[in-house]
Amino acid sequence: MSVQKWPAAVGAWLRTEAMGLRHPALWVALVLLLGGFVLAPQLPLNYTIGVGRNEGYRSDLPYLRDFNGAELSEDGATFRWTTRASHVLLPGVGRRNLIVTLDFMPSAPAVMAMGPQSFTLSVHDHLLVEVPVRMEARRVSVLVPPALLDDGALDLSLRSGIFAPPGDPRLLGVPLGAVALHAPANLGTAPHWSAVIAWLFGALFSWLALRHALGALERPAVLALALLVALAILAALINPPRWAFGSQAVVLATSLAYILAIVVRLGLPALMRRIGVPLHAHTLAWLCLIIVVSFGLRYGGRLYPESMPGDIGFHTNRFLETSFGLIYLRSLNRGVPFPYPPGPYTLVAPLTLLGLTIPTLLQFAAALIDACSVVLVYSLAVRALGQRVALLAGAIYVFTAATFMTTWWSFSTHIFTQFLHLLLMAGLLWAFAAWQSEDQARRRWWTLGVAVLFSLVFLGHFGFLINTTLFGLILASAVWFAGWRDVAWAQRVRWPLTIAGLLAGGFVAIFFYSAYLPMFLEQFNAARTGGLTAVTNRDPIDRLEVLHVTWRAGFVTHYGLFPLLLLPLGLSLLVRQVRNETGLGPQRTLLWLMASGLVVASFFAIFPFVSGVSNNPRWLMSIAWVVAITAALAVDHLWQRGHWARLGVLVMASFTLANTAWLWLGPMLWRIRPPEPF
Repeated sequence: MSVQKWPAAVGAWLRTEAMGLRHPALWVALVLLLGGFVLAPQLPLNYTIGVGRNEGYRSDLPYLRDFNGAELSEDGATFRWTTRASHVLLPGVGRRNLIVTLDFMPSAPAVMAMGPQSFTLSVHDHLLVEVPVRMEARRVSVLVPPALLDDGALDLSLRSGIFAPPGDPRLLGVPLGAVALHAPANLGTAPHWSAVIAWLFGALFSWLALRHALGALERPAVLALALLVALAILAALINPPRWAFGSQAVVLATSLAYILAIVVRLGLPALMRRIGVPLHAHTLAWLCLIIVVSFGLRYGGRLYPESMPGDIGFHTNRFLETSFGLIYLRSLNRGVPFPYPPGPYTLVAPLTLLGLTIPTLLQFAAALIDACSVVLVYSLAVRALGQRVALLAGAIYVFTAATFMTTWWSFSTHIFTQFLHLLLMAGLLWAFAAWQSEDQARRRWWTLGVAVLFSLVFLGHFGFLINTTLFGLILASAVWFAGWRDVAWAQRVRWPLTIAGLLAGGFVAIFFYSAYLPMFLEQFNAARTGGLTAVTNRDPIDRLEVLHVTWRAGFVTHYGLFPLLLLPLGLSLLVRQVRNETGLGPQRTLLWLMASGLVVASFFAIFPFVSGVSNNPRWLMSIAWVVAITAALAVDHLWQRGHWARLGVLVMASFTLANTAWLWLGPMLWRIRPPEPF
């Protein structure tokens, strides 16, 4: 866009925003939200915090701040030691009389001799009471008047002297075992206004993001806003403190989603035209919506206070090591050392110029990359299967639980490399078509491009190196076999594909993986003499346990079961379509890519039963795109088979989405760890 057109573009944007702000649906939503948020503090509230639970349902985070770590008493009770100044935070309770009850654990005589003799309870620096410390367990109840509840949020401070037990580096105060809050119903209670205002702004940004994403599709935008309003009011009524804790995350996530909606809506059509991918206006709207919602859920969940941190600390340290020039890193997987390629860190490193902290940068980039993956899945499927199936495949890919699991574990390099792996699959789809051309320059450029994509995957994640190497070998072998059988397209494809693979493999082997040759030789010798269990230094795993984990954590948790169960049907439908395709069209290319990936995944699915070791290269995640496309094709087929088939599709979709919802809520609210993706 030229500089002269900028004023007109800005004016058009302002008019669009003004129309969105004047829409009746927005104002109805804001009024309903305000009414629901004001109603919540009028209702009675009984709230209990089980102190000493880092994770799991009823975790004590983010309610507690500046406490020592969780501990377990001799009789199995959980508790935490306070520090010099510890805080109990309960936002969203409203300005009303609160009765706060604290249960303190008994103290041993030695602790009584060393520790503080009293502690104080205060709210916003206003002293409520000074309590003497006793040897026996005790319960302390205090009344907090409305005047002390600044903005309708409780910040209860516990202050005491501290002591350090012999041989213990911690500084301890008093042992707190539980916190309970009771607030009777009281009409006229003022709500937690800062949380209310934040949620209202979140609704505003959500509406603007929906309008930009969906464009002319006004009805879906209104329905989506209505759903968001209902969920927000329900959260405020069921659990006011957790609702209030999420207010800042909602504002930031929705405002960023709004910006993303504008960028995607403007940039995606031009990108698709540039690469020749069909994209109708109706499809563009839904594709933008999927991207925006996917990003908002992922990054918003990460922003929630004290949500599951995953391995973000590990990746932050690895990022710093890479930035300082330590390229040849190592890591451990179930006791086995392996190379840790830093490729994704080097790709993200220039973004540090934005001034973001490294954890924030990694989490934001991961959420953005995951959300944009839907474009690659769509591009993979659209030429072969049409826009409707391709759009559904993209939605299945980003809204099944598998990609949320990598988000919560903060597997940064895995997330980036999985995106690069999708980019490689899309590149191969285009390259196979380009290699049919008689244009030698075009053929050479695509050979070089595929080699670069292979290299990026190889230098991104060691598990994907293994998966993608086997994938490339199987695909190349199948193409060479077809070429020997005088299949014309295979004879044109085999040499460029082979050269691209050899260039990439040779490059990464010489310049990176050769540094690990002594480690590989040591592991090879250990495996030759004592089997693979000698490499891991562990006993062989129980095969029944492997079967249980593969079924429960793999098939059910990763994908909500039904997308995997639909895979054979979708694959058979694609095979049927390929029979009607002459030469190497998009359907045949897609089938060959899928089949090669499924062979690799099947090998690693069987591998633990034969080898007795559980180390795996994330084989189930590597075929996420295959699962998504085949499931979408199967769903599209079933949807056209009558009402009963549609009912079955809705039941399957409900189960799969419920599984995803739990895998999103559990780690965000209660730090419940999902199974580690494999």
